[in-house]
Amino acid sequence: MAKQNYWHLLFVDDNTENCDLAAKYLNEQVVLEPGEKLKVTTEVDFNKALDRLESGYFDFVVLDVRLGPHEEEREEEEGIKVLESIKALCFIPIIFYTGLPQKVRSLETPLIKVIENTEGLPKVLSTVKEILLTRIPLVNRALLRYVKEVQRDYMWEFITNNWEAFGDTPDRTSLAYFLARRLAKSLDSPGIQKLAEKLGDTTKIWCSEDSVHPMRYYIVPPLGIRPMAGDVIKEEDGTKTQYMVLITPSCDFVQDKVDYMLFAYCTPLREIKEYIDWENNPDNPDQKYINRLLPFVTDKKDRFFFLPSVFNIPDLIVDYQKIAKLEPKEFARLAKDGKLTCVASLDSPYCENLCARFSRYFGRLGTPDLNIDLIFNRIKAEKNS
Repeated sequence: MAKQNYWHLLFVDDNTENCDLAAKYLNEQVVLEPGEKLKVTTEVDFNKALDRLESGYFDFVVLDVRLGPHEEEREEEEGIKVLESIKALCFIPIIFYTGLPQKVRSLETPLIKVIENTEGLPKVLSTVKEILLTRIPLVNRALLRYVKEVQRDYMWEFITNNWEAFGDTPDRTSLAYFLARRLAKSLDSPGIQKLAEKLGDTTKIWCSEDSVHPMRYYIVPPLGIRPMAGDVIKEEDGTKTQYMVLITPSCDFVQDKVDYMLFAYCTPLREIKEYIDWENNPDNPDQKYINRLLPFVTDKKDRFFFLPSVFNIPDLIVDYQKIAKLEPKEFARLAKDGKLTCVASLDSPYCENLCARFSRYFGRLGTPDLNIDLIFNRIKAEKNS
């Protein structure tokens, strides 16, 4: 018999009869797949509902606008207060099931839905299905379970076995950094493959210990509040889209020493001649076309740096001969106008590698080729003497 997968719904209403009707109708309802059903918990007190959200796990919450603890507030503020109270505790899709839909209609998003209670419980069920189709509840559940598993193993296998070595240090700031950075490493691969499987991955395609997934190159979206070396910028002028990467050192921005921001333009891999030749001859037996293409995607040409495709970023070839510069104010203006968008930041050590290769490329010094024949003739003569 197939195992049931339950999506847990908390239904909050101060009317016991309404709670009973909701539980009777929604409980055990099939949502998307035959093995996916709803499991309903009801609560008549909003504060107790918040306690349940804090201590337990739910995938959805359904409630009225006027159930919050802020009865002195004006009606138009009640929905906001209820939403803020829930957001302060956890992330969870919210369905307002209310006789006052106009009071919270402005709050509606793909994960905050508003239903007038005259539409009935079937509308609640269809809205749950609609939210599930976004896949965000699946992502939330998988991520929470993955982090919980990592935290469990981290506490049992690392903290408890090493606490005597560092737990008594008076430097609590260092201890906080130490614990957080070690935990962050635990969250990284190969455990990420477990998360991919929880998200539904069936390919079983995974990188070995000496190779990395393309996503390891990037932080998406970028975390910095100011531009940083390695930022991948998308430029749109209404007719075409181009990409470029920022190569001005990050420390210059921190120290406010940037008069001009330096960028290297990127060419989509599909547009370079070597790729086009390979695409037109993918089964060529002598492999000459793929051999011409390989140096671009393996960083074997000093002039170029390969950025692999992830999400909406295509495969890109950074070209150190295609350089542009912008004043910071001009960059800010174009960003504000939506013509420049930072779509990702290169993570370490790829950012450092990008900048180091740029410095090496422009700092290289050519010399005449050494006369190898002369050297070997001398060595041969010495050997025979």
